[in-house]
Amino acid sequence: MSVEQDRVFTPETLDRYMRASAETRHVLSESPRCEMIIDPRASRLVLRTPDAGSYPDVGAYGRLAFEVIEEPGEAGVWAELAVDANGMAYEAYSLIMSVVDQLEAGRPLSYALDESLATFKELLTKRRKLSDEQEVGLFGELGLFAHLVAELGEEAATRAWLGPENEEHDFVLPGYDAEVKTTRTEARVHVIGGLGQLAPSPGRAMFLVSVQVTAAGTAAEGETLPKRVNRVRSMLVRSVRVFDERLRSLGWDPRTAEDLYTRAYLARTEPRAYLVDEDFPAITHEGIAAIVRRPELVVGAVYRIDVTGIEPSEPPTEIAGFCERSSNDS
Repeated sequence: MSVEQDRVFTPETLDRYMRASAETRHVLSESPRCEMIIDPRASRLVLRTPDAGSYPDVGAYGRLAFEVIEEPGEAGVWAELAVDANGMAYEAYSLIMSVVDQLEAGRPLSYALDESLATFKELLTKRRKLSDEQEVGLFGELGLFAHLVAELGEEAATRAWLGPENEEHDFVLPGYDAEVKTTRTEARVHVIGGLGQLAPSPGRAMFLVSVQVTAAGTAAEGETLPKRVNRVRSMLVRSVRVFDERLRSLGWDPRTAEDLYTRAYLARTEPRAYLVDEDFPAITHEGIAAIVRRPELVVGAVYRIDVTGIEPSEPPTEIAGFCERSSNDS
């Protein structure tokens, strides 16, 4: 890897390096020696400086990593601070330069990073936060998952919950699939994220589970997403590792969750289950094929449905205790 003597990058020049096919190394300072490694394949920037025994604590930051290394054929030991630059390359570079400025002023590395993070902390944490829609969606899914743990046992419930694995349907239960949609609106308006999201699997029924929540304010019975995660996790014994891995795959970080997700929710209404049949307002590949001359060119669709005025279906046995019973039930 060649070493280049360039300290100042514009967003445009940095972007060119981030799109290159190989790592590059750049000298940012000679006293102390500070090098920045641009690793485009891993979408990260690495600050390397001689180890001086000052070790920062980066455990609370999902985008930061620190290690002390020895390079074969090189004298001395290096301290390396790696920054995940995916989607924020110039911000990552700016953080590294802030640390270098502190090091040049004679500050130890741990102090230099702490001072720099005072400016960049909000940016780093915001980049790791679930969107509002993802937050409320996970809140609703965990509500049904907790019910299934109590009804079916943790192992069966864990096998049924496929939402975090990017499957088309959130839950796959005996004889049917269920897609959980959670909204904070007064009406049961839900965003459907694809042509397959409400498409029944062959030989199986499909249910939309509509969950409504509202902000709890200071109500004691309100629950934040971290509290719900911890409560559901406490119900598990053998499935804790799988549960943690699935949450991690969604971008969940328990180290920062309490600070990031402070909004508490209450159930606005009792959840409802809707059988997705020919009368249900779902857009599917089959429906598109019936009205479009070349349906293969329609590769996706995102749409909203309002099921407020639709009579709910009688929920299947496994979710009956979670959902409102149909008024048609005799």
